[in-house]
Amino acid sequence: MMKSVRLLYVSKIKNIDSNLKTNLIEILDEAVDFNYRNDVTGVLYYGHGYFVQCLEGQKDTIDDLFYTKIVKDDRHVNCEILYYAACEDNLFSQWSMKFSPVNQNITDFFMKYHLEEFNPYLLTAETTENFISVLAGEPELDVNSYVA
Repeated sequence: MMKSVRLLYVSKIKNIDSNLKTNLIEILDEAVDFNYRNDVTGVLYYGHGYFVQCLEGQKDTIDDLFYTKIVKDDRHVNCEILYYAACEDNLFSQWSMKFSPVNQNITDFFMKYHLEEFNPYLLTAETTENFISVLAGEPELDVNSYVA
């Protein structure tokens, strides 16, 4: 059995003035399709111009997805891995790609760690794992009902 890994990266949307909702729907549709076919699960979180995505799956699949598709996607910039580790448990097993927008739980999390606003680039080694747990506990939202 190959090794499962969990990867969390952050990036910034390239053009916040473009049609955000359309972009989010496209990104989610592509993710759900690819992930379903490749046994990848995860969550996409968007807020204040930032993307945070956590992916789980076989190491080769995740590495390939990240370096050949995600990094090269021109809808976002400054793509940085904040967390990468082998995982036994699958936190997002029921979702090909869960979508969650900024909400009180996330804001509270950042305030608790003295981060004044939502900026995922400020996450540290200690806070990233806690943040992943917060994301795992968030309810799924239909992107169509989300107005950025």
